[in-house]
Amino acid sequence: MKRIIYLLPLVVNIQLQAQVGINTTFPKATLDVMVNTNDTSKADGIIAPRVKGSDLKLKDALYNAEQKGTIVFVTEPLFISETSFKTTNITESGYYYFDGLIWKSFEDDTLENVVKRGNYSPKYISFIGSTAIPLRDGALGMNEQTYSMYFGNMNPDQTGNYNIGFGYNALEKITTSTYSTAVGSFAGRKTTTGNANSFFGDEAGANNITGHKNSIFGMAAAYHNSTGSFNSIFGYKAGQFRSLGNYNILIGNNAGSSNGNAPVTTLGSNNVLIGSGAGFSDSNISNKLIIHSNNTLSMVDYNSMTNEGVFSDPNRSSLANALVTGDFVERWFKLNGKLIVNPSYLGNGNEFTKIIVAKTDGTFGWEDKTTTPSIPIPPTNGNYILKSINGTIQWITK
Repeated sequence: MKRIIYLLPLVVNIQLQAQVGINTTFPKATLDVMVNTNDTSKADGIIAPRVKGSDLKLKDALYNAEQKGTIVFVTEPLFISETSFKTTNITESGYYYFDGLIWKSFEDDTLENVVKRGNYSPKYISFIGSTAIPLRDGALGMNEQTYSMYFGNMNPDQTGNYNIGFGYNALEKITTSTYSTAVGSFAGRKTTTGNANSFFGDEAGANNITGHKNSIFGMAAAYHNSTGSFNSIFGYKAGQFRSLGNYNILIGNNAGSSNGNAPVTTLGSNNVLIGSGAGFSDSNISNKLIIHSNNTLSMVDYNSMTNEGVFSDPNRSSLANALVTGDFVERWFKLNGKLIVNPSYLGNGNEFTKIIVAKTDGTFGWEDKTTTPSIPIPPTNGNYILKSINGTIQWITK
């Protein structure tokens, strides 16, 4: 009996230092558990220690670096307000492991759970790429120092405040610009220092660099502008193929645009161009008003992004031919068409003391109104017409 008593501890010691197998005589690791296929009356598997979140929290002081790798199954989670630093993640039932500092779930954390915990993440969320190599082309993030937000690949190292970039390559090159907003792929892509710009539409203001306080709405609107500022551009490709000056207002499809050929032409400053193709191909104009909608657009393929048609007569909406033109500095207004006034809105002529007269170049003036116009006696022979010349009614040879 004495031999058995002394040998038993030795046998136990040898077994504890060897590999252990359950349902197998050839374990392949420190602990190797195999399914017992011969006994279908018993459940298979390994059950980790089951514990309530509240009980695990009470043992916070017992878990440190030496307990790194510990596994438990939490049966009852904690409310967010009840968690401690180590149990901050234990808000759902499930398996958890201790990483030496806090308990972490075996399951991937959801964005909803992160938000519920009010946690801050200094890293952006990437939607493409891989865990090892996340790509910023589809990243969602915020710069907490500048309060700038983005969903795309806006430069994360920019130092300007309150910028928003939404879309692939939106504000990709931004550095110190502040208060700029870009929505659409490539919108405001090259903007670096230009402040307070608003770009809405794919490729809107894509080549803007230092231009500031521009409001640009429409696909490829003001695409080639790089330095022009205080411009308001509204319309599909309005102001495209143009180096814009300042203070321009362009409204309409291709308003203030030009033919898609290099080199890019200069539009000018302080112009108001309204209508489809208004001011198309006019260059180096400033302080001008052009109102005209060019109806000569043809060969349009509405299902194509490249075949968008051409103006068969682009000059129809130019400064020389548009229905309405003007100059804000020289203070003139020109109407290339008939002037028709609804007589029902006209006052009684007897109440006016001036009459409007015109020159052959189309300019108007006025003169004193006489009660009875003096009409000369007509010639006795020949063909004549009665005309007013410099305010004097005369018979002129027809």
